[in-house]
Amino acid sequence: MTNDVREDLRQEWTSAAPYWKKWDEHLASQSRAATELIVEAAELSPGHRVLDLASGTGQPALTIAAHVGPDGRVIATDLTAAMVEATRENARAQKVTNLDAQVADAERLPFSNAEFDRVTCRFGIMFIPEVEKAFAEIRRVLKPAGRVSFLTWGSLEENPMFAVTVGPFMKHVRPPQPPPDAPTIFRFADPAQLQARLESAGFKSVTVSKKQVPWPWPGTPDDAWQGMRDLAAPFKKIIAALPPEKHSEVMQQVMSNLNRFYDGKQVQFPATVVLATAHA
Repeated sequence: MTNDVREDLRQEWTSAAPYWKKWDEHLASQSRAATELIVEAAELSPGHRVLDLASGTGQPALTIAAHVGPDGRVIATDLTAAMVEATRENARAQKVTNLDAQVADAERLPFSNAEFDRVTCRFGIMFIPEVEKAFAEIRRVLKPAGRVSFLTWGSLEENPMFAVTVGPFMKHVRPPQPPPDAPTIFRFADPAQLQARLESAGFKSVTVSKKQVPWPWPGTPDDAWQGMRDLAAPFKKIIAALPPEKHSEVMQQVMSNLNRFYDGKQVQFPATVVLATAHA
């Protein structure tokens, strides 16, 4: 760990990037309903210019590119160069030509004023250290009346994917309690918190609500656990800190939990997410 929260996040997600590339098809399939939700909420039109923040390996930016058409443009950004390169590779593989990807810090966006019709972010807003700066930057780069569409996670208890896999570890590992408003995965699980922050940043017509979406892992419980362990960068320290003598007991509980959601083809998790929309 360093004394720089932003650099810690960059290192954390840089180390996760190879696993995101490894599981990219699984993750795209699992998160399809969430991607559709944020894209629909963005109210896209052909020709729109869209900025997507924290794009990871390319979603929802790649889906957005199809909606804005050849006359539109999508700029996919991420804090880590490895994720940006993965997005470029996916765009080339899918022959998407109206998308550019670049490294960018949401608190210091390298774009002109009023450059974008829409700004989107799927499961990234909660990790921005100084979210007020990011919101100010987002408003700056949006055109007048431009629209934002953000998606964050509901609580641990509302999301079995986390509760049944990380939950058993947390019975034996007590990580330090993060400070209020620290950049954590469940930072905006309460819709009122995100609504208040958007309104205080000057956004208009703010709407924030919880939504339920399917979150099916296409494979066996063993595959689902391997994917969860690889992909869940925020929980890696908790998993690694489990006392060795507890490993067998905890893994038995995890696999038992996962089997409850397995239908023979997929591990059928439900998910609760927080959807926010607003205008500049």
